[in-house]
Amino acid sequence: MLRQLLRLPHNPHPWDELWLDAAVRHPTRDQWWQERNLLPLLKEIDIPVYLGCDWDNVPLHLPSTFATWNALSDNACVRMGLLGKFGLTWPWESLHVEALAWYDHWLKGRDTGILDGPPIRYFLPGADEWRTAEAWPPSMTPHRELALRADGALRADEGEPGSREFMVLGSGLGRVKASAIDPPSILTWTGTPLSEGLDVVGDIELRLVASATAIDTAWIVTLQDVAPDGQTTDVTAGWLRASMRALDEAASRPGAPALPCTNAQGIPVGQDVVYRIPLVPNARRFKSGHRIQLVLTSDDQDPSVPAIMGFRHASVGTSSLNTVRSSSRLLLPVLG
Repeated sequence: MLRQLLRLPHNPHPWDELWLDAAVRHPTRDQWWQERNLLPLLKEIDIPVYLGCDWDNVPLHLPSTFATWNALSDNACVRMGLLGKFGLTWPWESLHVEALAWYDHWLKGRDTGILDGPPIRYFLPGADEWRTAEAWPPSMTPHRELALRADGALRADEGEPGSREFMVLGSGLGRVKASAIDPPSILTWTGTPLSEGLDVVGDIELRLVASATAIDTAWIVTLQDVAPDGQTTDVTAGWLRASMRALDEAASRPGAPALPCTNAQGIPVGQDVVYRIPLVPNARRFKSGHRIQLVLTSDDQDPSVPAIMGFRHASVGTSSLNTVRSSSRLLLPVLG
């Protein structure tokens, strides 16, 4: 939104100052960001709250929907509705039935049934049906782990231990053209066709074991659903600046690592590092015959690289050979 506003004629104060602060002056989550963080204030809210978002809104509203849900954990009445594709053009269009029932209940004292059933109602793409849950994530069963194998497969067993390599180039190198010996700029791991449908609902994590030849790089992950005809659907994604990998261990749980992003730590060049990369929580039934696919890169400026909703990231700017070990694991929350 700020980017679009800055295209229009405007006073540089405060808009250009705001851009400089957000994009240049404060690269870590320092005091400037903390002063503008509204999440701690949500514990003071005691009025009923109804949250809503759609599963496609991965890079924009979906992360804050779950952050708000967690921050309102002490609120006595919070409910959440999660919609399918194109489900949330605007809340007053997509959730108008729920909104009317909600306000009629709380403001007019009418029994609309809006509080009936569990507090979470979500659409499950792939199954194309509505589900309910008492809590998020819906299931606390252990995640199913899939190995990023050296042969490019995504499977439960690691197979022969090994690694795969890709390259990211910074700008300004003056290189005339790419070489035939260049490693790829993107890696893909693909599972075998599923023998039966698989319901993935909840928090998703990539535990990446990798090395880099630069002191910083980026890890950009996209989870995809591959149909039998080869058509791919982006399901969700996750991102991590390698130098921001430090964890808040106490606040982390399987599938949902907590990354404070308060201190940058350079990568030990050429050494393996374990990264816990959260993907935005999501829900999908991977149908029988479909395959689960994971895409990894360090720069998504190339239009051929997946980017949900067209949201792309500023390049880190370093040139690096990034090596991914087969001991890396994708953690999927599979409903029993």
